[in-house]
Amino acid sequence: MTERPRFAFDADRHSAHRTVRYRETNQGDAGDCRLCQLEQESSSVTEATPINEPQDDEDFAAERLIEAVQNQIDADSPPAARATFNKLTLVGYPAEEALELMAQVLAFEVSAMLEADRPFDLAWYEQALRALPTLPDEA
Repeated sequence: MTERPRFAFDADRHSAHRTVRYRETNQGDAGDCRLCQLEQESSSVTEATPINEPQDDEDFAAERLIEAVQNQIDADSPPAARATFNKLTLVGYPAEEALELMAQVLAFEVSAMLEADRPFDLAWYEQALRALPTLPDEA
């Protein structure tokens, strides 16, 4: 028995405007339908992680700040970021807590920068990083 192609495409190449027609040539089994499979996969993902539930703004900001600090450490820019991380971990702070402390310093500078409508003060930021574990608002 010869198998027919499952899908067929027709195109009129000699007309002024081209149209492509798609038609399914046979039905196949219910489990073979790729659209049905994708729909089932997306419904299981939606149930696991609801899209309509907004993430807390503070959690989102904290995650982005920690990500920014991690990027600074990885890029070694500014050098004070890697030096501060190494110092904090050497004196006994867990890596996650060290990143959180550094993210707080970054948040403090970003907040001050936005309030005063001024550029980012890299010199102050490096100095505040080196002063950790003492946070800027404690000084």
